[in-house]
Amino acid sequence: MSSISGPSDGPVAVTGASGFIGAHVVKNLVEHGYTVHACLRDTSRKDKTSYLLDIDKKGPGHIKLFACDLFKSVEGDYDEGFAGCLVVFHLAADIGTDAATYGKPSTEKEYDGLMATSGVLESCRKAGTVKRVVYTSSTAAVAGPGEPAHPKGYIFTEDDWSGGTYETLEQRHTGPDGKTSWTREGAGYAKGKVDAEKACYAFGEDSCIDVISVCPSMVLGPLLGGPETLFLGRLSKIMKGESDMEQLFAQHWGPGLSWNIIDVRDIAETQRLIAESDRVENGTRYVLGAADESGELFGVDFIEQFNALFPKHNVAGGFKPEPTDACLRVRCTKAIKELGLVTHSTADTLRDAGNSLIALGFVPAEIK
Repeated sequence: MSSISGPSDGPVAVTGASGFIGAHVVKNLVEHGYTVHACLRDTSRKDKTSYLLDIDKKGPGHIKLFACDLFKSVEGDYDEGFAGCLVVFHLAADIGTDAATYGKPSTEKEYDGLMATSGVLESCRKAGTVKRVVYTSSTAAVAGPGEPAHPKGYIFTEDDWSGGTYETLEQRHTGPDGKTSWTREGAGYAKGKVDAEKACYAFGEDSCIDVISVCPSMVLGPLLGGPETLFLGRLSKIMKGESDMEQLFAQHWGPGLSWNIIDVRDIAETQRLIAESDRVENGTRYVLGAADESGELFGVDFIEQFNALFPKHNVAGGFKPEPTDACLRVRCTKAIKELGLVTHSTADTLRDAGNSLIALGFVPAEIK
């Protein structure tokens, strides 16, 4: 059994600790009494550490900051941060906002991500104390093309690999014209996540350190600090009613791209529950998507709900997208049943996300 019983067993480590999800994982762990080795690239940046230090002050657990560069992981940059830790929560990733990787083709990003993950895993091995790794993947490694291989309304599960079996992904992504989108350039992010998960599980088999993956969909909820994240950045634009709403909604609420919402706090809770669970084993996956249909929001539904929650704001600038019945369908059913996860309501997630953007000054308190 590689689970831990609680904070008295020893410290744990979180990579990407200053990120949107990472900070919430740290917060959840500290609130449950853990000593957390919070690993982030630059511990001297107040905009990346102030909210972590606030979490530390509130306790009852504690935070120790460690400067660790994901792109130097193969050089052992995480060795010190992981020393003595029992569980490593690996969330650090290049999500395209780092100036050092702007303009890189997806082939290079995929390779960099795999190499960085391998370096993190080797530091886990070298620590000699790590029992379990919780790796944050993505629903990009789960969901894929729908019809005709899957019936309309199919809900992708942990058994799916980017919409197909791992062995036949290229065939699964080949269209009627004979062209495949399952190439390193055509599906770099999804392919990178699939390959990284498989590499993690192979490492687990070799090292006897269990690796468990979580695969989040579209993550919303309160921002603790730092810059706006990908989805919250879009939410900020929608709340302010900025121009080009038609393009934004066409891109993110088009066929098959409805927002399937999971609360960031539910992701953090799931990760701790995984660390403490005696049901999981190497290779276990948990999809973290909507709990039910209320979390599957089309553009029209989203605007309706957000208008009701924030009547003083110019939500979407009055834009009304064309309705569609296409939907990204993944659920966190397995985490609810196996781990006992209790999820936030979609309304609470949206309300808390919007209020955090206002509190942090990204969105005015009132626009109309």
